[in-house]
Amino acid sequence: MPPLKTQLDNQDEIRAVFQEVGLNWTIGDEPVDVRMIYLPCAEGQCDTSTFFELVESCLLTNFVYSHEHIEKKLDIENPESAEVLFRRAVGKLSQHTAKGELGELILFTLLDVYLEAPKILSKVSMKTSRRMPVYGADAVHAQYVDGALRLYLGESKMFQSFTGAATKATESMGNALDTYTNEFDLIESFINFPDIDDDVKADMLLLLNPFSNRNVQEESIYSPCFIGFAEPTCFEDEKTYLDSYKKKASGYIPDFYTKLRAAGGQWKKTTLLMLPFSSLDDVVDGFKEHMGIEE
Repeated sequence: MPPLKTQLDNQDEIRAVFQEVGLNWTIGDEPVDVRMIYLPCAEGQCDTSTFFELVESCLLTNFVYSHEHIEKKLDIENPESAEVLFRRAVGKLSQHTAKGELGELILFTLLDVYLEAPKILSKVSMKTSRRMPVYGADAVHAQYVDGALRLYLGESKMFQSFTGAATKATESMGNALDTYTNEFDLIESFINFPDIDDDVKADMLLLLNPFSNRNVQEESIYSPCFIGFAEPTCFEDEKTYLDSYKKKASGYIPDFYTKLRAAGGQWKKTTLLMLPFSSLDDVVDGFKEHMGIEE
């Protein structure tokens, strides 16, 4: 099967904001897939201003809604259509749920851009109450890799402490497969991504159906995890910042994968996506204020 088309079409712009430290990691002799993401530095701290602008211009609407929904609603002849759709997307969030949804938005972005896996289920758009969180997997993405379908059931945690987030995330990941039939029910009913057609949809559902394919969990399900955490130290320049990040990560990464193994997770099917902020409270409060999220 050909690769699935990703939803975000401004990949270079996004990579300029969500930058990556290009390192390969192993624990013992075993390689692990880790993406060390960081925001550009400005005045000794993570620059969230360009991040919020990117969220407002494209990320939030694409996170909340499916590609098909956006295409149907966006009247290119009406310059106000994009703003109306953005405000509707904001209306799906609340100050009560904003911290978790910020993490889910970042997870959606990194899966689309760095794993090149489009979102196939838009859970936030299904919310009947904006004050209620999304249940089950925090992200449902997919991609064909070397001809085989991978379903990514993503987990997201935003904690002050990386190690605290790793503990909670790996506990959730260890339980995720137990509720896969619930996820498949939603996928079967609401699957949607750019350029989907009946043949591709039928092929994916056949491969992902836990009732007809008993090996789907062992063969097709992967578990990416995003952890956003606070590293409040101010850095003089980018080199100092990245050196400090690498040093901290050398302890954080083994901690995460040790906890994952204890929870029954599979190292080879897990991608760790990590992103430090100067202040977690500041980035969450800034997200609420910049987007105009209500109670």
